[in-house]
Amino acid sequence: MQDGVRFAETEEDLRASYQLRYKVYVEGMGRLIDKGDHERKELRDDHDNFARAIVVIKDGAAIGTLRLFWGGDAPFNKTLIEAYHLSQFLEILTDKEICIIERLMVDEKHRGSAVALQMYKLVWDFSIKQHIEAGFLDCEPHHLNSYLKLGFRPFAKTYSYPGIGLVIPMMYIPGDYEHLKQVGSPFSLLTKDRGYKHTAALLDMIKDSPGVTIKNEVNNERYLDEIYADKHLLSNDKPKLFEGLSEAEIERLIEKSVIITCNKNDHIIETQNAARTMFVVLSGHVEVRLPNGNLLAAVTPGEVIGEIAYFLHKPRTASIIAAEDNVKILSLDEPSMSRLLKFEPQLASKFLLNVCKSLCSRVISNAEISGR
Repeated sequence: MQDGVRFAETEEDLRASYQLRYKVYVEGMGRLIDKGDHERKELRDDHDNFARAIVVIKDGAAIGTLRLFWGGDAPFNKTLIEAYHLSQFLEILTDKEICIIERLMVDEKHRGSAVALQMYKLVWDFSIKQHIEAGFLDCEPHHLNSYLKLGFRPFAKTYSYPGIGLVIPMMYIPGDYEHLKQVGSPFSLLTKDRGYKHTAALLDMIKDSPGVTIKNEVNNERYLDEIYADKHLLSNDKPKLFEGLSEAEIERLIEKSVIITCNKNDHIIETQNAARTMFVVLSGHVEVRLPNGNLLAAVTPGEVIGEIAYFLHKPRTASIIAAEDNVKILSLDEPSMSRLLKFEPQLASKFLLNVCKSLCSRVISNAEISGR
């Protein structure tokens, strides 16, 4: 196969896309095992019959791929309309003015490179050529900051995607040049003065985004007020991640964070998920459950979750599930935490001490639950 970034046109390209999906999702992450073709080592489904695939080929092998649905190829079916919350947007847009992006994956050896950005550049060029007014995707929390930088924004409530866990519905509006410029999107200049007709109406529809509060989009006082809104955050006797930190240190710790509101039974973390985001429970209660469904621990406001996968670089060992509605969690992504550990050793040492205290408390709670 010829090296490059392109829409898959040949059977060879498509097969390379499906096999990379299988390698990353099924073999690497243990996801969608029931949907994989284990003889051909391919991951595909009926939706591929009317979707486009983008592949990145290097040295004759696929190192990146994504799937793109465009309403100009085929009208969106009921499954996609419901999954991506399209109904309200189809009231003002035609199918061919909408696209959906999913199943983006990059070979492990090339993560952190420009591969994902190259694929999104091709999507953006396609959107401009076809005069697409809105693009949609579901984002896992650990990718949120990356998508925000590209110009995507949350627009609907979070939910649990089967086999993956918590996802945040996001969309991009190519005609919103001012927003793209403000966030520093590399694609902002591509869409300027393109004559989009529905930008204002789309922005009005998503102006009250439920479920996600982004640190960089509100002032510090409002953000901290939301963090400390639940009185139980400071009142219970369990170790707290922010214990012993000054207000200035807390602000640096949460600089790139987001607050996510979850509904009852949302899988904040799914077993075997490879993501390394840590979360702080701000309000409500969550349960840590083993793959067999047994309760391992109950987590209360102020405690940290997801720390084992972050520090050990191993897939999640248990599922963490919202036990009630309106559970709020603070998402601390891996790149931000890694920068903290590298460049702010004093603050990092305080943070690590609090994480250790939280882990010790969890061990005691586990022992009490198990009766030992």
